[in-house]
Amino acid sequence: MSIQEEITLSEHDLAERGWSQDGLHFSHPLSPLYASYMIPAMTEGTRLAMEALKAPMRQFIAKIHQGYFYQSVVPAEGDPETLLQEHRAVVEPLLGTQQNQFQQVLNQDIWPLHDEIDGFSTHMATASDAIRGLERLQEIYRKFWDLHFRIVLPRNVAGLDFEQTYRTAFPDRNPLEAYELLTGVMNKSLEQDRALWNLAAIAKRSPAVLRAFDEDRVYPALVQDPATAPFRQALAEYLAIYGWRTVYVHEFLYETWRENPEYCLTVLKGYVHQDFDFDRHWQQVVTTREQRVEAMLARVNDPSLRNALAQSHEKALEVWSIDEDHHFYIDAMLPARSRQFCLRIGDWLVAHDLIGERDLVFFFYLDELLSTLRGDVLPHLDEVLETRRRTLDLQFAETPTPHLGRDSDASADRPDFVSTRVFGAGSPSLEGATREVRGFAASPGSSVGLVRIVRGPEEFFKVQPGDILVCRNTAPSWTGLFAIAGAVVTETGGILSHAATVAREYQIPCIVGTREATHVFHDGERVAVNGTTGIAVADG
Repeated sequence: MSIQEEITLSEHDLAERGWSQDGLHFSHPLSPLYASYMIPAMTEGTRLAMEALKAPMRQFIAKIHQGYFYQSVVPAEGDPETLLQEHRAVVEPLLGTQQNQFQQVLNQDIWPLHDEIDGFSTHMATASDAIRGLERLQEIYRKFWDLHFRIVLPRNVAGLDFEQTYRTAFPDRNPLEAYELLTGVMNKSLEQDRALWNLAAIAKRSPAVLRAFDEDRVYPALVQDPATAPFRQALAEYLAIYGWRTVYVHEFLYETWRENPEYCLTVLKGYVHQDFDFDRHWQQVVTTREQRVEAMLARVNDPSLRNALAQSHEKALEVWSIDEDHHFYIDAMLPARSRQFCLRIGDWLVAHDLIGERDLVFFFYLDELLSTLRGDVLPHLDEVLETRRRTLDLQFAETPTPHLGRDSDASADRPDFVSTRVFGAGSPSLEGATREVRGFAASPGSSVGLVRIVRGPEEFFKVQPGDILVCRNTAPSWTGLFAIAGAVVTETGGILSHAATVAREYQIPCIVGTREATHVFHDGERVAVNGTTGIAVADG
């Protein structure tokens, strides 16, 4: 069976189980080469991680359908209560020390594997070198996604434990308020944002840089003016550390900020005319959280419950940065580094007249690419790859079906507790023709502003101060917009999703999991967003 057949949803798959499109992490169709790595790695990586953590699910099985990523959750066999107790017995000893464990994994496993991937490009001279690197990358991808879930699941348990303890202490309050007490924790996404604001401050002090920002293409204008040299040096230093962001995180196909600084400069354009002080805002967030935690504990009279609440909060706070940190080192950096190796292979194929341009390498399935490097070239190769590229473009214009397969209509109505918090399954849907959407109340407060529907980073320029950012989902490369937008409304995700977490840090209203917001609202119309109730309504 070919890799394409193995990773594509079949009639048998659809008859056997239900499948959900993960629009939170994969809102875009996948290229064949990336899918060849990601689909098996997700399937096998989750199996290994769930087994190690004695999780009450056996694994996620991943497949693609019409280019989009679908998954099916396979529960572990056995009594659910017994399984949950076994899982807790494994995870609880990790809580309170997970940050140190994450740093150990980073130093002992993640960084050495990244160095190995970089070495594939550096030392590739022959087709045999490329084959060895591609096959080893399969093993690395599985290892990374095993590590991914071993890192993330205990962190989520710590958050859910705090939520449950908060619910016990304050049964009359909304338990989701607990997550507002986990703000003010520095992570890699916020660290990148702070560095961006520092770049904006440098830009503001240079008339030459500000002139370049008035041009449609900023980077060429910067390069042409010697007076911008100090800013360009600061930009290069920023990109050397943080330049792994791309238009779509989970993909090989798209340029990184390192390759094309214009993406980074587009975000900076929105910063240079703002007076936002990141460090002052950050200190306010930390101070407010500390005051609210102190007040929370003071309201609990039972010493035992107060102690349990304090401990559960401390453990959750200790690991809260891991969600964004793992994304930086795994979700973003792994495909970004792998992309450079794939491009090196693309250059080799072009040099040997096997393909017409190097980006076509991403439209091979892995087994086809290995066969081509071994000398067994597909008939009409360029035509096949070009057709796949055109197909991917067409798939972008399609809205994937949320649920497929057995019991697909009912699957959205039976979300488990963790999935609801992360993915947003089961969120309330749009209310008929009232021009209103409902979702999860992810960050409190209200705001009225003009809708800006943003489908990707290429449209970041649309968002002006006070606008309502409406999108399918967000990723760490979007965090620069949160200091500008008046509110955020997404179609996917739960209260532990990226958009929800970052909105709470920036203290702006946020609603997630609305399903239909980009279809209900229109660019430029006024919308009232209530992040406390989870409702957004067209304002007139």
